[in-house]
Amino acid sequence: MKRFFKLLRDRSGSAAIEFGAIGGLMSVCTLGVVDVGNMVRLSMQANYAAEAGAGYAFRNGFDATQISTAVTTATRANVVSATPGPSEFYGCATDTAITVVSNASTPCPNSTLNPGLYAMVQAAAIFTPVFNTPLFNYPSSLNATSIVRIQ
Repeated sequence: MKRFFKLLRDRSGSAAIEFGAIGGLMSVCTLGVVDVGNMVRLSMQANYAAEAGAGYAFRNGFDATQISTAVTTATRANVVSATPGPSEFYGCATDTAITVVSNASTPCPNSTLNPGLYAMVQAAAIFTPVFNTPLFNYPSSLNATSIVRIQ
């Protein structure tokens, strides 16, 4: 019995026990931070790729193949694609939105301006988390859209 009480008073392994209890929780938190950081980085790359495609359309006019190439080659991330493909439409710009109209001869509502020709470029990036668990609900695809007036 004396030996049992001596063992209860012994504190030589308490640091290892504390590390074992807290270390697992800290590892899970670290993996979550890494996943969120990767998701933000990939989202920024998708935004940059969509803007690069819109910049190409602004400078060179609408060419769906070349715009898609500009999107996919804008970053080194090979998971970014021009999905869905670029499109063009006529629209009337207001302070807050662009109203889509059927053609260039359709007058803009509540305005004397003529409709403009716009290019919409979309980029999608596939996100695969390092720590895939039902506890964290990560999106599987990160999408970005950029619209620019080309005419």
